[in-house]
Amino acid sequence: MARALGVTAAAVLALGTFTVWAAYGLGGITAPGGDVTHDGVRQIRLRVHAWGFSPNVVRVAPGETVQFIVWSEDLQHGFAINELHLNLALVPGKGVRAPALVVDLPEGTYPIHCSVFCGLGHPSMKAKLVVGAPPPSRALTPPWIASLLGAAVAAGFVAVAWFGRGHA
Repeated sequence: MARALGVTAAAVLALGTFTVWAAYGLGGITAPGGDVTHDGVRQIRLRVHAWGFSPNVVRVAPGETVQFIVWSEDLQHGFAINELHLNLALVPGKGVRAPALVVDLPEGTYPIHCSVFCGLGHPSMKAKLVVGAPPPSRALTPPWIASLLGAAVAAGFVAVAWFGRGHA
């Protein structure tokens, strides 16, 4: 009985931690230093695949002029940043070059999403455009608190199982 409780607690802890990391990431993969500046326009290259973006975090400065160059590796996808009025249709194996855009947005984090239904993982197909150096988001606190509470519950199960068998 005690062993089953311990195994269950460990599984709940691992699943809860994995769920939080999968949903919120550990900071994400940022655009590599391979971006090219051409005539004052920073060209940002991204790859789109089922079901994600690489990189999944793109950092730009407020007022910076950028051009997104996006490739779909596998399916028809979309690349959309609503706040920049950008929506690109992507076909497999071909790159699409967006027009040069001035990032005229306040500092903050803006969603990048797939705008073409691409299968079961489509709703989770998201990335982030980070403009400037926004303050840390408090929106990430509740999932981590929930994860810590799950760890406490798991530890409680183990403690009850251990001390309930007379190992004190």
